[in-house]
Amino acid sequence: MVIYEYIAGPFNQTNLRGAEMTETVNNEVEEKIHEILNGNNAIMLATTGADYSPWILGAYFANKGLDIYLLLEKSGKSFANITENKNVAYSISQNDATKDFLQGKAVIEVLPAEEEEKVRAMLVEKMPWYQTFVPMTPIKIVSSKIFVTSLQNGWFPAKVLENMN
Repeated sequence: MVIYEYIAGPFNQTNLRGAEMTETVNNEVEEKIHEILNGNNAIMLATTGADYSPWILGAYFANKGLDIYLLLEKSGKSFANITENKNVAYSISQNDATKDFLQGKAVIEVLPAEEEEKVRAMLVEKMPWYQTFVPMTPIKIVSSKIFVTSLQNGWFPAKVLENMN
């Protein structure tokens, strides 16, 4: 993974900190990402592709590392969109720009139906009250870039973690 830290001005190689500083930034930014993922239950997922395009969905999520898991309604607009286009964007926040938040660029992996129980267990472990009422499909969100904004840490513009995996 690579962390970009903008020093000032437009992005270019001279605006990036050195390798020694990058390692410290990597650890600090990854810790902040995990803190935000673990401290929030809801994600806003933006999709495009089908009749309701673009579309924004609010959903509950769980994570394993940087991968985000959720269940999508099989007959929903978001699921219809991702069958056409697996590229998505998302936001995880407390709807308060003064609090730390994430924005991400990602690709959706539709998981096999057998994974629904596993994903549901992850969601219930995080949120014991979690339940659904319609047929659902398990998905995994694999981020290619995560933008982390923390006004308290002076991370504005955001630090950018680029997932090279």
